[in-house]
Amino acid sequence: MSKLQTSGIITLLAFGVVSMVIAYTQLPDRSKEESAQVPAVQAVPSTAPPSMGTSLTLNGSSTQAQTANTNSPEASSTVPQQLAETPEPASISRGLIYLDPGHQRKGNSQQEPVSPDSKEKKAKVTGGTRGVATGKPEYVLNLEVAVLLKEVLIARGFEVQMTREDHDVDISNVERAEMANAANAQLAVRIHADGNDSPKAKGYSVLYPDAGVRSTQSIQPTSKKAAESILEALKAGTDAASRGMVARSDLSGFNWSKVPVVLIELGFMTNPAEDNLLSDPEYQQRMVDAIADGIDTYMNNKED
Repeated sequence: MSKLQTSGIITLLAFGVVSMVIAYTQLPDRSKEESAQVPAVQAVPSTAPPSMGTSLTLNGSSTQAQTANTNSPEASSTVPQQLAETPEPASISRGLIYLDPGHQRKGNSQQEPVSPDSKEKKAKVTGGTRGVATGKPEYVLNLEVAVLLKEVLIARGFEVQMTREDHDVDISNVERAEMANAANAQLAVRIHADGNDSPKAKGYSVLYPDAGVRSTQSIQPTSKKAAESILEALKAGTDAASRGMVARSDLSGFNWSKVPVVLIELGFMTNPAEDNLLSDPEYQQRMVDAIADGIDTYMNNKED
């Protein structure tokens, strides 16, 4: 065989191999055809730039799928946004604060024990005092302040529950304590306003359980710490007179509590000037912010 014949054969063989390769690469991709036939997803022309995403129709509803980088292999695979997004983790509460706006529209004169260990009884709940200048009932003022305090505490990351958010309820003081117990609150805060025969009496005070009551001995130290924190915050946050801290053994709302508890007397509604001040929205907000500061301090340090 001559060199010319050999060269021709090699050329023909090489041409045949190239033809086979070209023919193979032109075969239809069945896997792509099959995936394109899925009826649930249909491509819809999008007028948005490629970097902004692609519009898909899922079972008749249009969904925008975002692609972060069109030069990336992942960018060519459009995924519905609601399937691609990772849910944000739930926020973690800093603790449960239970607010008790004192009193209610109609008092309940039926009797209940002052403490689990006492035979002494007192009215389940009273209607409270009334503003001598504003004419506002104490139960209304207490709820106004409690609602504001709830908003501030929630904004600071606390979970907040309340014994009442209405005036037309019938909840005894023992029942209010039991509500906070059942919720396993980190702190129960009772909101009240004061009254006195003298129109000159003024100022706020913070009450806490007395150490001599057997039923509150386990919560007395922490309750006192909470009272101290709130009192100091009220001193720093308001210009009102402070009447200090008072330990009480006669309050059923304390004596039945199994969680740390304090009672804040906002001021005297029997003092005309202070009565007007307690209903001033700006002053209410200052007082609420101060109470929240005190709760903040207590909750941050309660493990110390």
